[in-house]
Amino acid sequence: MLIIQGGVSEAGATEQLAEALAHAYRVISYDRRGLSRSAVSDETLPATMSRHAEDAAVLLAALATEPAHVVGASIGALTALHLAVQHPERVATLVAHEPPMAAVVKDHEREEALDQIAELARKDVRAAIRRMGSLTGGRQSTTEDGARSAPPVGDIDANLRRFFGHDFPAVRASQLTTGQIAAARSASAIVPTGGIESRGQWEYRCAHKLAQDLQRDLEEMPGGHNGLISHPWATARKLDFLFRNARTHVTAV
Repeated sequence: MLIIQGGVSEAGATEQLAEALAHAYRVISYDRRGLSRSAVSDETLPATMSRHAEDAAVLLAALATEPAHVVGASIGALTALHLAVQHPERVATLVAHEPPMAAVVKDHEREEALDQIAELARKDVRAAIRRMGSLTGGRQSTTEDGARSAPPVGDIDANLRRFFGHDFPAVRASQLTTGQIAAARSASAIVPTGGIESRGQWEYRCAHKLAQDLQRDLEEMPGGHNGLISHPWATARKLDFLFRNARTHVTAV
């Protein structure tokens, strides 16, 4: 299985989740292009969600001999959805946790807030990520006992500059549609999920609308937008269940 993190998280952010799943799966993760240990040769080339998906496909081609279970959160979920569309043969089951998809749920107030964050990031990336966190994870209030991220190995300021300079606009520019995603389902079981503690937030609503459009029930996960990190063991149990039963939880038409 492949884990694709959200935000500026490195592979180590979900180390506990990976360890909890390692008894049943060969777990793969990585630092996204341009973050920490994943250098890029030309910083001027814009990142796109399609390019991020191609990176994941290359990784799976090198390390997996059969279609993989994939879980992605936030930008990681959007990357995974692009992966399923571009390379459905690489994905057995995809758990897409709260993908930010303006093409699925339009919210003009949120777009205005993101414009303000983009402007703030030109002056202070740390202030910008705090503002963004208030939009996505501000209501999450619980953490599993003992849950923590591995200490970061990269330069946080460099990662934030990369994120706001490349990934943040790439997410906003994505025009991936539910029609394209539905067409990938012949090869991949696609499971949209939302965090119990982020009900009502925009990313949760994106997952809910995507589930409706795919004629599935929305699956709820422990925690909120960052539940893969804040609730690693409960999330591992839920993921194992979803991977084993993904094709059976479809809403009847």
